[in-house]
Amino acid sequence: MRNPSYLIANLILDKMDRANFFSVFYIRRFCRTLPCYFLCVVVLFLLLSAIAQREWADVGTWFPLWSYLAMSQNFYMTAAESIGPHWLAPTWTLALEEHFYLVAPTLFLLVPRRYLFAVLASCALAAVAIRSAINLSGPGLHLGAMCLLPGRADALICGMLFPVAVKTFSIDWSRWDQTIRIVPLVAILAVLALRLSDKYEGTVLFDIFGHMLVAIAAAFYIFALARGAPEVRTCESPVLRFLGSISYSTYLTHVAVLGLMHGLLLGQRPDLVNLRQLATTLTALPVAIMVGWILTRLVEEPITAYGRSWRWGERRSQRLAAPR
Repeated sequence: MRNPSYLIANLILDKMDRANFFSVFYIRRFCRTLPCYFLCVVVLFLLLSAIAQREWADVGTWFPLWSYLAMSQNFYMTAAESIGPHWLAPTWTLALEEHFYLVAPTLFLLVPRRYLFAVLASCALAAVAIRSAINLSGPGLHLGAMCLLPGRADALICGMLFPVAVKTFSIDWSRWDQTIRIVPLVAILAVLALRLSDKYEGTVLFDIFGHMLVAIAAAFYIFALARGAPEVRTCESPVLRFLGSISYSTYLTHVAVLGLMHGLLLGQRPDLVNLRQLATTLTALPVAIMVGWILTRLVEEPITAYGRSWRWGERRSQRLAAPR
């Protein structure tokens, strides 16, 4: 799942005292994510409607178009215990993010700074507890534990804890730089161990703890980069920077590109059991990158630039201090 929460937390902490914080924050978030999302959802929904009778379209359970436009497909997924049309399945992560960012700014404003870290950490642990209760209760709501905010808030909160800690506590972070760099590796190894346990021992430990460990690994890695760890040099690669710039649009469309190419060329769903399928999958990669680049240049970048033209206003303290 995409996780820009580290940057969002920094933004909220830096700008939450601006008089026009909410209006500018949500206008910028809307322009950054939703126009490209709406376009992709509508186009893919119409395309799937036209080819729904073909098995390789992998439609499965239909959800209404309005549920995607209203960012409520997560609730349909939970109720139906189905991801719906496979090509549209990645959109649940965007809905989850939008639900979270409807709540997070208000939480940051209402909770005093000295308590904010504890409140966020408690919410993350509560999400793990909810996931645990659902996964141990038997079949029926497992998809809800994965794609609804109460059971996945930890994945987004983990990225917010470091900015809050930096701006709240007096810590000599330089003493912990090596540990911060090591934690991602340890966390990923723990995720692998949990995954193997689920596979061979029949446990549900990965479903309960794995997502949080991945989020912890990502949060520590991003914080290490922010502190100038040697790994930051890898991010200076022009190829990686290009892929990062088109990642959002590519993420929205890559499943559809892969499915459409396998369907049109091979008449079947994507798989990797023979050389033809492997070749088709490899061919789909540059096509997905090209589609992502086109959407980024024509839709995402111009509208994002418009959103950034909305400037932050003066600080509330300055407004109160201004002569009347």
